Amino acid sequence: MKNIKQLTTIIMLIGILTITLFSTSCTQSTDSPIYRVGTDGLVLEFAKANPKSVYEGEQFGTSLYVKNIGSYDLKDNSNPATIKITFDDYRLQFISGKDGVTSKNILLYGKSLYYPQGEEIPIASYFETKRLTALREGSTTDINYNLCYPYVTSLTTMTCIDTKTGNNDVMPAACTSENYNGASGQGAPIVVTKIEPEILLQSDYVRPQFKIYIENKGTGYVTNAASCAVTNINDQYTSGRVKVQAWLSNDKYELQCGPDQSGQLRLVDSESFIRCYLPSDNTQFSRLTKNYLASLTINISYTYTIIDKQEVEIKRNDLLTDTVSQGLCNSYQIQDTTGQCVSKCEYCSKNPDDTANCAENKPYPGFVFGSGFTCSCSLQDCDAKISKGSCIKGYCPGDMYCCSTLKCDNFQVEYNGQCIDKCDYCSRINASDKNICQPTTFDFTGFTCVKMTQQKCTNYGATSACISGYCGGPNKDIMYCANNEKMIAADNAANSASNLGTGNVVLDTSDTTDTTSRCDYCANGNSVDTSCIFTNNNVVGRIIKGFSCSCAGTDANLLKNYKFVPDSSFCNDRLYCCDKS
Repeated sequence: MKNIKQLTTIIMLIGILTITLFSTSCTQSTDSPIYRVGTDGLVLEFAKANPKSVYEGEQFGTSLYVKNIGSYDLKDNSNPATIKITFDDYRLQFISGKDGVTSKNILLYGKSLYYPQGEEIPIASYFETKRLTALREGSTTDINYNLCYPYVTSLTTMTCIDTKTGNNDVMPAACTSENYNGASGQGAPIVVTKIEPEILLQSDYVRPQFKIYIENKGTGYVTNAASCAVTNINDQYTSGRVKVQAWLSNDKYELQCGPDQSGQLRLVDSESFIRCYLPSDNTQFSRLTKNYLASLTINISYTYTIIDKQEVEIKRNDLLTDTVSQGLCNSYQIQDTTGQCVSKCEYCSKNPDDTANCAENKPYPGFVFGSGFTCSCSLQDCDAKISKGSCIKGYCPGDMYCCSTLKCDNFQVEYNGQCIDKCDYCSRINASDKNICQPTTFDFTGFTCVKMTQQKCTNYGATSACISGYCGGPNKDIMYCANNEKMIAADNAANSASNLGTGNVVLDTSDTTDTTSRCDYCANGNSVDTSCIFTNNNVVGRIIKGFSCSCAGTDANLLKNYKFVPDSSFCNDRLYCCDKS
Protein backbone atom coordinates (compact mmCIF):
# COMPACT_ATOMS: atom_id res chain seq x y z
CA MET A 1 0.00 0.00 0.00
CA LYS A 2 2.84 2.29 0.89
CA ASN A 3 4.51 1.64 -2.47
CA ILE A 4 1.27 2.47 -4.27
CA LYS A 5 1.07 5.88 -2.49
CA GLN A 6 4.69 6.66 -3.37
CA LEU A 7 4.07 5.75 -7.01
CA THR A 8 0.96 7.94 -7.08
CA THR A 9 2.93 10.88 -5.66
CA ILE A 10 5.68 10.45 -8.26
CA ILE A 11 3.14 10.35 -11.12
CA MET A 12 1.45 13.53 -9.84
CA LEU A 13 4.80 15.36 -9.62
CA ILE A 14 5.71 14.31 -13.16
CA GLY A 15 2.31 15.55 -14.39
CA ILE A 16 2.69 18.92 -12.70
CA LEU A 17 6.22 19.31 -14.11
CA THR A 18 5.01 18.40 -17.62
CA ILE A 19 2.14 20.90 -17.48
CA THR A 20 4.52 23.61 -16.23
CA LEU A 21 7.04 22.99 -19.01
CA PHE A 22 4.29 22.89 -21.64
CA SER A 23 2.72 26.16 -20.51
CA THR A 24 6.12 27.83 -20.38
CA SER A 25 7.00 26.73 -23.91
CA CYS A 26 3.65 27.97 -25.20
CA THR A 27 3.84 31.42 -23.63
CA GLN A 28 7.51 32.26 -24.10
CA SER A 29 8.22 34.17 -27.33
CA THR A 30 11.39 34.89 -29.20
CA ASP A 31 10.29 38.51 -28.86
CA SER A 32 9.88 38.45 -25.09
CA PRO A 33 9.14 41.77 -23.32
CA ILE A 34 12.35 41.35 -21.31
CA TYR A 35 14.21 42.48 -24.45
CA ARG A 36 12.02 45.53 -24.95
CA VAL A 37 13.88 47.73 -22.46
CA GLY A 38 16.50 50.43 -22.82
CA THR A 39 16.78 53.57 -24.94
CA ASP A 40 19.21 52.47 -27.66
CA GLY A 41 18.74 51.14 -31.17
CA LEU A 42 21.87 50.94 -33.31
CA VAL A 43 25.13 52.08 -31.72
CA LEU A 44 28.73 52.58 -32.85
CA GLU A 45 31.58 50.98 -30.91
CA PHE A 46 35.14 51.86 -31.97
CA ALA A 47 37.90 49.26 -31.81
CA LYS A 48 40.32 49.90 -28.98
CA ALA A 49 43.24 49.21 -31.34
CA ASN A 50 42.45 52.18 -33.61
CA PRO A 51 45.52 54.46 -33.79
CA LYS A 52 45.29 57.81 -32.03
CA SER A 53 48.36 59.20 -33.81
CA VAL A 54 50.11 58.51 -37.13
CA TYR A 55 52.93 60.02 -39.16
CA GLU A 56 52.54 62.00 -42.36
CA GLY A 57 52.71 59.75 -45.40
CA GLU A 58 51.72 56.72 -43.32
CA GLN A 59 48.94 54.24 -44.11
CA PHE A 60 46.62 53.13 -41.33
CA GLY A 61 43.24 51.55 -40.76
CA THR A 62 40.30 52.16 -38.45
CA SER A 63 37.50 49.79 -37.50
CA LEU A 64 34.33 49.82 -35.50
CA TYR A 65 31.30 47.68 -34.80
CA VAL A 66 27.74 48.66 -35.66
CA LYS A 67 25.52 46.93 -33.09
CA ASN A 68 21.75 46.58 -32.91
CA ILE A 69 21.13 46.50 -29.16
CA GLY A 70 17.49 47.54 -29.50
CA SER A 71 14.46 45.30 -29.95
CA TYR A 72 13.62 45.95 -33.63
CA ASP A 73 14.95 43.78 -36.48
CA LEU A 74 16.43 45.56 -39.52
CA LYS A 75 15.87 43.01 -42.30
CA ASP A 76 14.15 44.99 -45.07
CA ASN A 77 16.51 45.12 -48.07
CA SER A 78 14.50 47.99 -49.54
CA ASN A 79 15.09 50.17 -46.48
CA PRO A 80 18.40 49.25 -44.77
CA ALA A 81 20.50 51.18 -42.33
CA THR A 82 23.33 53.18 -43.93
CA ILE A 83 26.69 54.26 -42.56
CA LYS A 84 28.73 56.98 -44.29
CA ILE A 85 32.32 57.83 -43.46
CA THR A 86 33.68 61.29 -44.30
CA PHE A 87 37.04 62.98 -43.71
CA ASP A 88 39.10 66.04 -44.60
CA ASP A 89 40.63 65.22 -47.98
CA TYR A 90 43.32 67.83 -47.37
CA ARG A 91 44.70 65.69 -44.51
CA LEU A 92 43.75 62.15 -45.56
CA GLN A 93 43.10 60.12 -48.67
CA PHE A 94 41.06 56.94 -48.79
CA ILE A 95 42.83 53.75 -49.91
CA SER A 96 40.35 52.05 -52.22
CA GLY A 97 42.44 48.99 -53.06
CA LYS A 98 41.78 47.31 -49.73
CA ASP A 99 38.56 45.93 -48.27
CA GLY A 100 37.66 49.14 -46.47
CA VAL A 101 34.52 51.17 -47.18
CA THR A 102 33.31 54.76 -46.91
CA SER A 103 29.64 53.76 -47.03
CA LYS A 104 27.69 50.56 -46.47
CA ASN A 105 24.11 49.30 -46.20
CA ILE A 106 23.43 47.33 -43.02
CA LEU A 107 20.82 44.75 -41.94
CA LEU A 108 20.91 43.53 -38.31
CA TYR A 109 18.66 41.57 -35.96
CA GLY A 110 17.76 43.20 -32.65
CA LYS A 111 17.71 41.60 -29.23
CA SER A 112 15.61 38.46 -28.92
CA LEU A 113 15.76 34.92 -27.56
CA TYR A 114 18.01 33.92 -30.47
CA TYR A 115 20.14 37.12 -30.28
CA PRO A 116 20.32 37.98 -26.56
CA GLN A 117 22.90 40.70 -27.21
CA GLY A 118 21.59 41.73 -30.63
CA GLU A 119 23.49 41.33 -33.91
CA GLU A 120 26.64 43.28 -34.89
CA ILE A 121 28.80 43.86 -37.97
CA PRO A 122 32.41 45.15 -38.28
CA ILE A 123 33.23 48.13 -40.52
CA ALA A 124 36.82 48.87 -41.59
CA SER A 125 38.35 51.79 -43.52
CA TYR A 126 41.91 52.46 -44.67
CA PHE A 127 43.61 55.83 -45.14
CA GLU A 128 46.91 57.43 -45.98
CA THR A 129 47.95 60.72 -44.38
CA LYS A 130 49.11 63.55 -46.61
CA ARG A 131 52.20 65.64 -46.06
CA LEU A 132 52.11 68.45 -43.53
CA THR A 133 52.91 71.98 -44.57
CA ALA A 134 56.34 73.43 -43.91
CA LEU A 135 54.93 75.62 -41.13
CA ARG A 136 53.34 72.82 -39.09
CA GLU A 137 54.89 70.44 -36.60
CA GLY A 138 51.72 68.38 -36.43
CA SER A 139 47.99 68.45 -36.97
CA THR A 140 44.77 66.72 -35.92
CA THR A 141 41.92 65.62 -38.14
CA ASP A 142 38.55 63.93 -37.64
CA ILE A 143 37.09 60.84 -39.29
CA ASN A 144 33.32 61.30 -39.14
CA TYR A 145 30.74 58.50 -39.00
CA ASN A 146 27.10 59.14 -39.90
CA LEU A 147 24.77 56.21 -39.14
CA CYS A 148 21.17 56.44 -40.38
CA TYR A 149 18.65 53.69 -39.72
CA PRO A 150 14.87 53.10 -39.84
CA TYR A 151 13.43 51.88 -36.55
CA VAL A 152 10.17 51.05 -34.79
CA THR A 153 9.37 51.43 -31.09
CA SER A 154 6.88 48.73 -30.05
CA LEU A 155 4.96 48.59 -26.79
CA THR A 156 2.23 46.21 -25.61
CA THR A 157 0.71 46.76 -22.19
CA MET A 158 -2.54 46.00 -20.42
CA THR A 159 -5.06 48.77 -19.90
CA CYS A 160 -8.41 48.89 -18.11
CA ILE A 161 -11.56 49.46 -20.17
CA ASP A 162 -13.48 51.35 -17.51
CA THR A 163 -17.12 51.12 -18.60
CA LYS A 164 -18.35 52.31 -15.18
CA THR A 165 -16.72 55.74 -15.32
CA GLY A 166 -18.83 58.19 -13.38
CA ASN A 167 -21.22 55.47 -12.04
CA ASN A 168 -21.92 54.87 -8.37
CA ASP A 169 -21.79 51.12 -8.76
CA VAL A 170 -21.46 49.51 -5.32
CA MET A 171 -19.99 46.31 -6.79
CA PRO A 172 -16.17 46.23 -6.78
CA ALA A 173 -14.68 46.76 -10.27
CA ALA A 174 -12.37 44.20 -11.83
CA CYS A 175 -9.91 46.99 -12.66
CA THR A 176 -9.52 50.76 -12.69
CA SER A 177 -7.75 53.05 -15.16
CA GLU A 178 -4.11 53.69 -14.32
CA ASN A 179 -1.33 55.60 -16.08
CA TYR A 180 1.49 53.69 -17.75
CA ASN A 181 5.06 54.72 -16.93
CA GLY A 182 7.70 53.77 -19.50
CA ALA A 183 10.75 55.71 -18.34
CA SER A 184 12.95 52.61 -18.71
CA GLY A 185 12.30 52.54 -22.47
CA GLN A 186 11.11 49.91 -24.92
CA GLY A 187 14.41 48.92 -26.56
CA ALA A 188 14.53 51.89 -28.94
CA PRO A 189 15.73 55.53 -28.86
CA ILE A 190 12.20 56.94 -29.17
CA VAL A 191 10.39 56.10 -25.93
CA VAL A 192 6.77 56.03 -24.79
CA THR A 193 7.31 57.68 -21.41
CA LYS A 194 3.70 57.80 -20.22
CA ILE A 195 0.16 56.81 -21.24
CA GLU A 196 -2.91 58.45 -19.71
CA PRO A 197 -6.20 56.55 -20.36
CA GLU A 198 -9.17 58.84 -21.04
CA ILE A 199 -12.57 57.13 -21.26
CA LEU A 200 -15.12 59.17 -23.26
CA LEU A 201 -18.74 58.59 -22.19
CA GLN A 202 -21.31 58.23 -24.96
CA SER A 203 -25.02 57.44 -24.67
CA ASP A 204 -24.88 53.73 -23.92
CA TYR A 205 -21.25 52.95 -24.64
CA VAL A 206 -17.76 54.32 -23.99
CA ARG A 207 -14.93 55.32 -26.34
CA PRO A 208 -11.45 54.56 -25.00
CA GLN A 209 -8.89 57.30 -25.68
CA PHE A 210 -5.20 57.43 -24.72
CA LYS A 211 -2.89 60.41 -24.33
CA ILE A 212 0.54 59.05 -25.31
CA TYR A 213 3.71 60.92 -24.30
CA ILE A 214 6.72 60.32 -26.57
CA GLU A 215 10.34 61.42 -26.06
CA ASN A 216 13.70 61.05 -27.81
CA LYS A 217 15.96 59.53 -25.15
CA GLY A 218 18.68 58.37 -27.56
CA THR A 219 21.95 60.09 -28.43
CA GLY A 220 20.92 61.01 -31.99
CA TYR A 221 17.97 62.70 -33.65
CA VAL A 222 14.97 61.87 -35.80
CA THR A 223 15.62 62.95 -39.39
CA ASN A 224 12.81 61.58 -41.53
CA ALA A 225 9.80 59.28 -41.43
CA ALA A 226 10.54 57.65 -44.79
CA SER A 227 13.97 56.06 -45.37
CA CYS A 228 17.70 56.75 -45.16
CA ALA A 229 17.88 56.92 -48.96
CA VAL A 230 15.83 60.13 -48.99
CA THR A 231 16.79 61.58 -45.60
CA ASN A 232 17.55 65.28 -45.68
CA ILE A 233 18.74 66.62 -42.33
CA ASN A 234 18.06 70.18 -43.53
CA ASP A 235 14.41 69.47 -44.28
CA GLN A 236 12.58 71.27 -41.47
CA TYR A 237 9.24 69.65 -42.33
CA THR A 238 10.35 66.05 -41.88
CA SER A 239 12.96 66.65 -39.16
CA GLY A 240 11.78 65.24 -35.84
CA ARG A 241 8.67 63.56 -37.28
CA VAL A 242 7.45 60.11 -36.25
CA LYS A 243 4.37 58.07 -37.15
CA VAL A 244 2.22 56.59 -34.37
CA GLN A 245 -0.17 53.62 -34.69
CA ALA A 246 -2.19 51.93 -31.93
CA TRP A 247 -4.54 48.95 -31.47
CA LEU A 248 -6.75 47.54 -28.72
CA SER A 249 -7.53 43.93 -27.78
CA ASN A 250 -4.76 42.09 -29.63
CA ASP A 251 -5.00 44.34 -32.69
CA LYS A 252 -8.77 43.75 -32.98
CA TYR A 253 -9.59 47.47 -32.90
CA GLU A 254 -7.32 49.96 -34.67
CA LEU A 255 -7.27 53.40 -33.06
CA GLN A 256 -7.11 56.72 -34.86
CA CYS A 257 -4.16 58.90 -33.82
CA GLY A 258 -3.84 62.67 -34.05
CA PRO A 259 -6.39 65.32 -34.99
CA ASP A 260 -6.03 64.49 -38.70
CA GLN A 261 -5.99 60.72 -38.02
CA SER A 262 -2.64 60.40 -39.88
CA GLY A 263 -0.62 59.50 -36.79
CA GLN A 264 2.06 62.03 -37.78
CA LEU A 265 3.74 63.74 -34.83
CA ARG A 266 6.65 66.16 -34.66
CA LEU A 267 8.86 66.04 -31.57
CA VAL A 268 9.47 69.60 -30.36
CA ASP A 269 12.57 69.83 -28.15
CA SER A 270 12.77 66.02 -28.46
CA GLU A 271 9.32 65.33 -26.93
CA SER A 272 5.59 65.68 -27.51
CA PHE A 273 2.30 63.82 -27.06
CA ILE A 274 -0.50 62.50 -29.26
CA ARG A 275 -4.02 61.21 -28.61
CA CYS A 276 -5.18 57.88 -30.03
CA TYR A 277 -8.86 57.07 -29.80
CA LEU A 278 -11.50 54.59 -30.90
CA PRO A 279 -13.39 55.75 -34.03
CA SER A 280 -16.71 57.46 -33.26
CA ASP A 281 -18.69 54.82 -35.18
CA ASN A 282 -17.39 51.97 -32.99
CA THR A 283 -19.98 51.10 -30.33
CA GLN A 284 -18.49 47.80 -29.17
CA PHE A 285 -17.66 48.94 -25.64
CA SER A 286 -21.06 48.87 -23.94
CA ARG A 287 -21.59 50.56 -20.58
CA LEU A 288 -23.63 47.56 -19.50
CA THR A 289 -20.54 45.32 -19.34
CA LYS A 290 -18.15 45.11 -16.40
CA ASN A 291 -14.72 46.70 -16.37
CA TYR A 292 -12.11 44.47 -17.95
CA LEU A 293 -8.47 44.42 -19.02
CA ALA A 294 -7.47 44.68 -22.69
CA SER A 295 -4.13 44.82 -24.45
CA LEU A 296 -2.96 48.16 -25.88
CA THR A 297 -0.32 47.98 -28.63
CA ILE A 298 1.59 51.05 -29.83
CA ASN A 299 4.04 51.23 -32.76
CA ILE A 300 6.14 54.33 -33.51
CA SER A 301 8.05 54.32 -36.80
CA TYR A 302 10.80 56.80 -37.75
CA THR A 303 14.26 57.21 -39.23
CA TYR A 304 17.05 57.91 -36.76
CA THR A 305 20.57 59.31 -37.20
CA ILE A 306 23.57 59.24 -34.89
CA ILE A 307 26.87 60.98 -35.59
CA ASP A 308 30.23 60.16 -34.04
CA LYS A 309 33.85 60.87 -34.87
CA GLN A 310 37.35 59.69 -34.14
CA GLU A 311 40.21 62.15 -33.85
CA VAL A 312 43.62 61.29 -35.31
CA GLU A 313 46.83 63.19 -34.67
CA ILE A 314 49.23 63.51 -37.61
CA LYS A 315 52.88 63.87 -36.65
CA ARG A 316 55.71 65.22 -38.76
CA ASN A 317 58.08 62.67 -40.30
CA ASP A 318 61.62 64.04 -40.31
CA LEU A 319 62.59 61.81 -43.26
CA LEU A 320 60.07 63.65 -45.42
CA THR A 321 61.10 67.12 -44.27
CA ASP A 322 64.67 66.57 -45.53
CA THR A 323 63.45 67.26 -49.09
CA VAL A 324 62.27 70.72 -48.02
CA SER A 325 65.66 71.53 -46.49
CA GLN A 326 67.20 70.67 -49.86
CA GLY A 327 65.28 73.52 -51.52
CA LEU A 328 62.17 71.65 -52.71
CA CYS A 329 58.75 73.22 -52.16
CA ASN A 330 55.63 71.64 -50.68
CA SER A 331 52.84 70.41 -52.92
CA TYR A 332 50.85 73.64 -52.46
CA GLN A 333 53.94 75.82 -53.21
CA ILE A 334 55.92 76.94 -56.23
CA GLN A 335 59.25 78.69 -56.67
CA ASP A 336 58.87 82.30 -57.73
CA THR A 337 61.35 84.24 -59.86
CA THR A 338 63.57 84.82 -56.81
CA GLY A 339 63.76 81.11 -56.00
CA GLN A 340 61.58 81.42 -52.89
CA CYS A 341 58.79 78.94 -52.13
CA VAL A 342 55.47 80.81 -52.14
CA SER A 343 51.93 79.47 -52.12
CA LYS A 344 50.47 78.67 -55.53
CA CYS A 345 47.59 80.96 -54.62
CA GLU A 346 49.87 83.96 -54.23
CA TYR A 347 51.87 83.08 -57.35
CA CYS A 348 48.88 82.41 -59.65
CA SER A 349 46.98 85.53 -58.58
CA LYS A 350 50.01 87.50 -59.86
CA ASN A 351 50.68 85.23 -62.86
CA PRO A 352 47.25 83.98 -64.02
CA ASP A 353 48.53 83.29 -67.56
CA ASP A 354 51.08 80.70 -66.36
CA THR A 355 49.04 77.70 -67.50
CA ALA A 356 51.90 75.30 -66.75
CA ASN A 357 51.72 75.98 -63.00
CA CYS A 358 48.21 77.36 -62.51
CA ALA A 359 46.04 74.78 -64.28
CA GLU A 360 45.78 72.06 -61.62
CA ASN A 361 42.46 71.49 -59.77
CA LYS A 362 40.53 74.06 -61.79
CA PRO A 363 36.84 73.69 -60.87
CA TYR A 364 35.74 74.05 -64.52
CA PRO A 365 37.20 74.95 -67.95
CA GLY A 366 37.66 78.67 -68.35
CA PHE A 367 38.46 79.30 -64.70
CA VAL A 368 40.90 82.19 -64.25
CA PHE A 369 42.70 83.57 -61.22
CA GLY A 370 41.74 87.07 -60.15
CA SER A 371 44.16 89.55 -58.63
CA GLY A 372 42.21 89.41 -55.37
CA PHE A 373 42.86 85.71 -54.66
CA THR A 374 44.51 85.01 -51.28
CA CYS A 375 44.79 82.12 -48.80
CA SER A 376 41.95 83.40 -46.65
CA CYS A 377 38.96 81.03 -46.90
CA SER A 378 37.80 78.12 -44.79
CA LEU A 379 36.61 74.91 -46.42
CA GLN A 380 32.96 75.93 -45.92
CA ASP A 381 33.54 79.34 -47.52
CA CYS A 382 35.42 77.76 -50.41
CA ASP A 383 32.64 75.27 -51.12
CA ALA A 384 30.20 78.19 -51.35
CA LYS A 385 32.44 80.17 -53.72
CA ILE A 386 33.87 77.42 -55.93
CA SER A 387 30.88 77.15 -58.29
CA LYS A 388 31.25 80.84 -59.17
CA GLY A 389 34.96 80.54 -59.91
CA SER A 390 35.93 82.40 -56.75
CA CYS A 391 37.83 79.62 -54.96
CA ILE A 392 40.20 76.76 -55.80
CA LYS A 393 41.59 73.96 -53.62
CA GLY A 394 45.14 72.69 -53.22
CA TYR A 395 46.86 76.09 -53.56
CA CYS A 396 47.21 76.99 -49.85
CA PRO A 397 48.66 75.41 -46.67
CA GLY A 398 46.75 73.77 -43.85
CA ASP A 399 43.08 74.55 -43.40
CA MET A 400 43.24 77.58 -45.72
CA TYR A 401 41.91 77.79 -49.25
CA CYS A 402 42.64 80.12 -52.17
CA CYS A 403 39.69 82.40 -52.80
CA SER A 404 38.71 85.89 -53.83
CA THR A 405 38.22 88.49 -51.10
CA LEU A 406 36.27 90.92 -53.28
CA LYS A 407 33.16 92.55 -51.80
CA CYS A 408 30.58 92.98 -54.55
CA ASP A 409 27.54 95.25 -54.53
CA ASN A 410 24.08 93.74 -54.18
CA PHE A 411 23.44 94.08 -57.94
CA GLN A 412 26.63 92.14 -58.70
CA VAL A 413 27.92 88.61 -58.37
CA GLU A 414 31.48 87.43 -57.85
CA TYR A 415 32.73 85.35 -60.76
CA ASN A 416 36.29 84.40 -61.73
CA GLY A 417 37.59 86.76 -59.09
CA GLN A 418 35.70 89.74 -60.48
CA CYS A 419 32.46 91.54 -59.63
CA ILE A 420 30.14 91.53 -62.63
CA ASP A 421 26.54 92.67 -63.04
CA LYS A 422 23.95 89.98 -62.28
CA CYS A 423 22.36 90.76 -65.67
CA ASP A 424 25.55 89.77 -67.49
CA TYR A 425 26.02 86.70 -65.26
CA CYS A 426 22.49 85.39 -65.74
CA SER A 427 22.37 86.18 -69.47
CA ARG A 428 25.78 84.95 -70.63
CA ILE A 429 27.31 82.70 -67.98
CA ASN A 430 24.98 80.66 -65.79
CA ALA A 431 21.24 81.26 -66.11
CA SER A 432 20.63 77.97 -64.28
CA ASP A 433 22.04 79.44 -61.04
CA LYS A 434 18.64 79.99 -59.44
CA ASN A 435 20.22 81.31 -56.24
CA ILE A 436 21.15 84.42 -58.22
CA CYS A 437 18.89 84.43 -61.30
CA GLN A 438 15.44 84.93 -59.79
CA PRO A 439 12.59 84.35 -60.33
CA THR A 440 13.27 80.77 -61.41
CA THR A 441 10.86 81.00 -64.35
CA PHE A 442 12.40 84.18 -65.78
CA ASP A 443 14.23 83.77 -69.12
CA PHE A 444 17.40 85.93 -69.12
CA THR A 445 18.40 85.02 -72.68
CA GLY A 446 19.45 88.10 -74.65
CA PHE A 447 19.27 90.51 -71.69
CA THR A 448 21.80 93.35 -71.31
CA CYS A 449 22.10 96.47 -69.16
CA VAL A 450 20.14 99.27 -70.87
CA LYS A 451 19.76 102.94 -69.88
CA MET A 452 16.14 103.87 -69.11
CA THR A 453 13.93 105.26 -66.36
CA GLN A 454 12.70 103.14 -63.50
CA GLN A 455 9.07 103.63 -64.58
CA LYS A 456 9.85 102.50 -68.11
CA CYS A 457 11.49 99.29 -66.79
CA THR A 458 8.45 98.72 -64.60
CA ASN A 459 6.15 99.05 -67.63
CA TYR A 460 8.23 96.65 -69.72
CA GLY A 461 8.38 94.30 -66.73
CA ALA A 462 4.72 93.51 -67.34
CA THR A 463 5.81 91.72 -70.53
CA SER A 464 8.99 90.20 -68.93
CA ALA A 465 11.15 92.51 -71.03
CA CYS A 466 12.91 94.27 -68.13
CA ILE A 467 13.94 93.50 -64.56
CA SER A 468 15.47 95.83 -61.97
CA GLY A 469 18.27 95.21 -59.47
CA TYR A 470 20.54 93.37 -61.93
CA CYS A 471 22.62 96.28 -63.30
CA GLY A 472 24.87 98.86 -61.72
CA GLY A 473 28.20 100.56 -62.35
CA PRO A 474 28.54 104.35 -62.37
CA ASN A 475 25.03 104.71 -63.80
CA LYS A 476 23.34 102.14 -61.59
CA ASP A 477 20.35 104.42 -60.98
CA ILE A 478 19.41 104.48 -64.67
CA MET A 479 20.71 101.08 -65.87
CA TYR A 480 18.28 98.18 -66.03
CA CYS A 481 18.49 94.59 -67.27
CA ALA A 482 16.35 94.42 -70.41
CA ASN A 483 15.84 92.55 -73.67
CA ASN A 484 15.66 94.90 -76.69
CA GLU A 485 13.72 92.44 -78.84
CA LYS A 486 11.09 91.93 -76.15
CA MET A 487 10.76 95.71 -75.64
CA ILE A 488 10.21 96.25 -79.40
CA ALA A 489 7.62 93.46 -79.39
CA ALA A 490 5.85 95.14 -76.46
CA ASP A 491 5.80 98.50 -78.31
CA ASN A 492 4.44 96.86 -81.46
CA ALA A 493 1.72 95.17 -79.46
CA ALA A 494 0.78 98.48 -77.87
CA ASN A 495 0.61 100.18 -81.29
CA SER A 496 -1.97 97.69 -82.51
CA ALA A 497 -5.38 99.39 -82.85
CA SER A 498 -7.17 96.50 -81.22
CA ASN A 499 -4.63 95.84 -78.46
CA LEU A 500 -5.09 97.75 -75.25
CA GLY A 501 -1.79 96.44 -73.88
CA THR A 502 -0.95 95.12 -70.45
CA GLY A 503 0.36 96.46 -67.21
CA ASN A 504 -1.12 98.01 -64.13
CA VAL A 505 1.06 100.94 -63.19
CA VAL A 506 0.51 104.66 -62.81
CA LEU A 507 2.45 107.65 -64.07
CA ASP A 508 5.65 108.12 -62.04
CA THR A 509 5.36 111.48 -60.29
CA SER A 510 8.11 110.93 -57.74
CA ASP A 511 10.52 113.11 -59.73
CA THR A 512 9.23 116.68 -59.24
CA THR A 513 11.71 118.01 -61.78
CA ASP A 514 10.11 115.96 -64.59
CA THR A 515 7.63 118.29 -66.37
CA THR A 516 6.81 115.80 -69.15
CA SER A 517 3.09 115.73 -69.84
CA ARG A 518 1.20 112.47 -69.60
CA CYS A 519 0.52 112.66 -73.36
CA ASP A 520 4.22 112.88 -74.23
CA TYR A 521 5.07 110.25 -71.60
CA CYS A 522 2.67 107.74 -73.15
CA ALA A 523 3.69 108.49 -76.73
CA ASN A 524 7.39 108.01 -75.95
CA GLY A 525 7.38 104.24 -75.53
CA ASN A 526 5.21 103.94 -72.40
CA SER A 527 1.86 103.21 -74.04
CA VAL A 528 1.57 99.91 -72.12
CA ASP A 529 0.88 101.98 -68.99
CA THR A 530 -2.82 101.83 -68.05
CA SER A 531 -2.72 105.61 -67.45
CA CYS A 532 -2.42 105.96 -71.25
CA ILE A 533 -5.98 104.70 -71.86
CA PHE A 534 -8.67 107.27 -72.65
CA THR A 535 -12.36 107.26 -73.61
CA ASN A 536 -13.76 109.02 -76.68
CA ASN A 537 -17.52 108.83 -77.34
CA ASN A 538 -17.79 105.69 -75.18
CA VAL A 539 -14.99 104.05 -77.20
CA VAL A 540 -11.78 103.13 -75.36
CA GLY A 541 -8.50 104.13 -76.99
CA ARG A 542 -4.80 104.24 -76.08
CA ILE A 543 -2.20 106.97 -76.53
CA ILE A 544 0.54 105.55 -78.76
CA LYS A 545 3.42 106.83 -80.84
CA GLY A 546 2.30 109.83 -82.93
CA PHE A 547 0.20 111.52 -80.24
CA SER A 548 1.33 114.89 -78.92
CA CYS A 549 -0.01 117.98 -77.15
CA SER A 550 -0.79 119.78 -80.42
CA CYS A 551 -4.57 120.38 -80.50
CA ALA A 552 -6.11 123.61 -79.27
CA GLY A 553 -9.71 122.45 -79.33
CA THR A 554 -12.02 119.76 -80.49
CA ASP A 555 -11.52 118.64 -84.07
CA ALA A 556 -14.48 116.89 -85.67
CA ASN A 557 -12.33 114.69 -87.90
CA LEU A 558 -10.05 113.69 -85.06
CA LEU A 559 -12.97 112.96 -82.81
CA LYS A 560 -14.51 110.80 -85.50
CA ASN A 561 -11.29 108.80 -85.93
CA TYR A 562 -10.77 108.50 -82.19
CA LYS A 563 -7.38 110.27 -82.43
CA PHE A 564 -8.35 112.95 -79.94
CA VAL A 565 -8.23 112.79 -76.14
CA PRO A 566 -11.04 115.01 -74.84
CA ASP A 567 -9.52 115.03 -71.34
CA SER A 568 -7.37 118.19 -71.02
CA SER A 569 -5.46 116.77 -68.02
CA PHE A 570 -3.21 114.84 -70.45
CA CYS A 571 -1.52 118.13 -71.55
CA ASN A 572 -0.41 121.46 -70.19
CA ASP A 573 -1.11 125.03 -71.39
CA ARG A 574 -4.76 124.21 -72.26
CA LEU A 575 -3.73 121.92 -75.11
CA TYR A 576 -5.24 118.55 -75.94
CA CYS A 577 -3.49 115.28 -76.73
CA CYS A 578 -4.11 114.14 -80.31
CA ASP A 579 -2.60 112.45 -83.36
CA LYS A 580 -2.56 114.62 -86.50
CA SER A 581 -0.53 112.23 -88.58
